[in-house]
Amino acid sequence: MITLKSDLLQVFSLEKFGENIVVRAQLHEKGSMASQLGLMLRLARIQFLGLGFMLYLFGYLVAVLGGAWFDSGKFAFGYVILGLAQLSVSFSNDYFDRSSDTHSTKTAFSGGSKVLIEHPELIQPALKIAVALLSLSMICTIVFTFAHAYSSWFLVFGISGGLLGWFYSAPPLRLAYRGLGEVATTLAVGVLMPGIGYFTAAGLLDQAFLVLLFPLTCYAFFFILAVELPDIDSDRIAHKVNIPVKWGKKASLYLSGALAILGSVFLIIIHLSRVLDGYLDLSLIILLSVLPIVAAINALQQHSGRRNAYRQVNITMSAMIVFICAVDLVLLHQFLS
Repeated sequence: MITLKSDLLQVFSLEKFGENIVVRAQLHEKGSMASQLGLMLRLARIQFLGLGFMLYLFGYLVAVLGGAWFDSGKFAFGYVILGLAQLSVSFSNDYFDRSSDTHSTKTAFSGGSKVLIEHPELIQPALKIAVALLSLSMICTIVFTFAHAYSSWFLVFGISGGLLGWFYSAPPLRLAYRGLGEVATTLAVGVLMPGIGYFTAAGLLDQAFLVLLFPLTCYAFFFILAVELPDIDSDRIAHKVNIPVKWGKKASLYLSGALAILGSVFLIIIHLSRVLDGYLDLSLIILLSVLPIVAAINALQQHSGRRNAYRQVNITMSAMIVFICAVDLVLLHQFLS
């Protein structure tokens, strides 16, 4: 009888031990999945996704203020096209820029995410995700074009944006390594991101958007210089060809300041020419354009020292984000008034 009880206790203990092992394995698996998801979110670099959305919203609101109908379905579908392409760029840039990111210092806006350097087992999954996201963006562009009976130019516009982001660092073009990185980013940020918003709402790109390309491209150029400046040393080691590498930090900072001022000048000229009368009032936006100028002046005053470079990119990018958010709020207020 005693032996039977002892045997039963042993069996019970073994069962409990087995259950504990299973529970621990399940918890470990859940923890591992959560960790993988966190790493993928780091790769996605959500802060840039927010910037893309604000630029898209800017283009859409300008079109609506010009007479286009605000269609929430179109708005959401159009942004899916941009959002998928932009996410693809985050993954593909980290994949193809692994060698240069090895020598860089990560900030909120530069230096890469470092995920693939710290976790090489994610290198191939990151590439597959990048390809899948770009493919989905292209499919959505095709579906949107035919669903809304838009011209083939919308198809070209949407797909070229995704490809431009891909070939920024991907072979065989590798635009960032051939001195064309600033051109590619200026086109993507200053033309394609707000342009897809405008095109989605209006069904075409007309005079109102084309006129705004002057200040938009200035601010896009200003943006890419701010992102490149902290990575001068690592870009030089990786043989990237860009303005900070070729001209140096001080000259690049002066160029950034000139671009910020030129953006404001273009806004003033457009406002005084009254070419957008009946579309939107630029007076408050002109006042807000002081923000990038102040950020550029601050960067010039604090340009000495590597540590300052990392601080400067955060200040400059924060100023740009606040500027774009404020502009969108101004346009939204004009739309609702």
